[in-house]
Amino acid sequence: MASADRQRDAQAVEVLVLGGGLCGVAAAIELRRAGIDDIVIVERSDSVGGTWHHNTYPGCAVDIPSHVYCFSYALKPDWSRVYGTQPELETYIGDVADDFGVSDKVRLRTEVLEARWDSEDRRWHVVTNQGVFAARFFVIAAGPLHEPIIPELPGQDIFRGQAFHSSRWPTDVDLTGRRVVAIGTGASAIQFVPAVQEQVRRLTLLQRTPSWVLPKPDWSITETSKRYLARIPLMMKLIRLFTWLILDTFTTGAIRSQRFAGVLGFVGRQHIRWWIKDDATRDALTPKYLPTCKRLGFSNDYYRALAQPNIDLVTSPAVELRENSVVTADGREIPADTVIYGTGFQTLQHHPVAERIRGRSGETLAEVWKGDPKAHMGTTISGFPNAFMMFGPNVGTLSGFTMAEAQSKYLVGAIREANRLGVEALEVTAAAQEDFVAKADEMLDKSTFTLGGCDSYYLADGHRRVSLPWPGTMYSLTRRLRRFDPESYEPVGRS
Repeated sequence: MASADRQRDAQAVEVLVLGGGLCGVAAAIELRRAGIDDIVIVERSDSVGGTWHHNTYPGCAVDIPSHVYCFSYALKPDWSRVYGTQPELETYIGDVADDFGVSDKVRLRTEVLEARWDSEDRRWHVVTNQGVFAARFFVIAAGPLHEPIIPELPGQDIFRGQAFHSSRWPTDVDLTGRRVVAIGTGASAIQFVPAVQEQVRRLTLLQRTPSWVLPKPDWSITETSKRYLARIPLMMKLIRLFTWLILDTFTTGAIRSQRFAGVLGFVGRQHIRWWIKDDATRDALTPKYLPTCKRLGFSNDYYRALAQPNIDLVTSPAVELRENSVVTADGREIPADTVIYGTGFQTLQHHPVAERIRGRSGETLAEVWKGDPKAHMGTTISGFPNAFMMFGPNVGTLSGFTMAEAQSKYLVGAIREANRLGVEALEVTAAAQEDFVAKADEMLDKSTFTLGGCDSYYLADGHRRVSLPWPGTMYSLTRRLRRFDPESYEPVGRS
């Protein structure tokens, strides 16, 4: 279809939201609460929920206490545990979408193929596999950590067993009695390894870099507690506030103080020592960098699983698959009939949709960023008018729900300001964006993300810039994004 024909046949919409995960749902709810109802959410999957819909591996759970990892306007009294599980979180997001009238805005199995800003009609023209939209505002809520990375290894096409990424766990897989090789020891592996170890005949865990894993203060919530929380909503709010304060204090110390990070390292080493009695294995599991340089892990049964007799830890990476085995760099051949890739996801530096979005200059977002993502308030990008990126550069914080709520308020403020001014679009100035990035860099350059002695997905490609986390606490994030800053923007066109 020619460009002119696509524009003519496009469905006009005030706000198009790309993604039906927690960020997309949060944006749509805040828009509706502000009286903006002309919304379409396009979601390529068969359900809302995003990360919590796709990741169904055994043991999948949140690593932030559930009373903070939820929307402030939809507190949940009946979490089964202090840290909610994947099925609970997927159900929660779906229920909130229903309760706030967002579900009927969702177009499932609809994938964005291209999104382009048109400077003539000042609209985002978004091409999907189900049609074309012309949107005044474009909310990019496809999270950066959802496209799985599967390493390209020789022999993958001849391996006779079953191989899959942890985020694409087969619903019918039975690992009982199998010889399993798990590649990777990141956040997902820390959760699925204990569950897999209990089922299999033998589990070999291939570790490239060890993760810091601290004890997890998790327990089942009693039915009595759930009843009290349901009857006394104030108790939920107080628990949320108290937990929030603890997390903000903990994060400030862990990120800004190498001494405090060292204390966490001591706790982590004692956690290893409690379960692992072999000195060589202890040494292999102990990171050589400061905690919080990479993402911290929390588990009470990861090291317990590694201490069991049916599991082997190998510190040499996989280099080849054969018909019934995995070969490591040190020449070891490990028998296997199942391979699980716990190898993480494409990060913000290589955002899965960045190559599909073209701004005012015609360049894609990937071409503009060049592996070094930058934005103003983690949300708006110079050269991309009327576009808002959820979970953008330097806006990541402990709770994704807190981040999503804050960004949703900010984008609603932008839309209200554009309407108040009577303009068709707003675009953040390059100067405002550079000022925000410079201030974020100044703070994060002194953090353990930079000084902790490791490379991580927090850092931009080929740079020592910390491009993912917010430079402060959850409280500072909500305070800064509560008010839209019109002085940082240029109006585009009169409506």
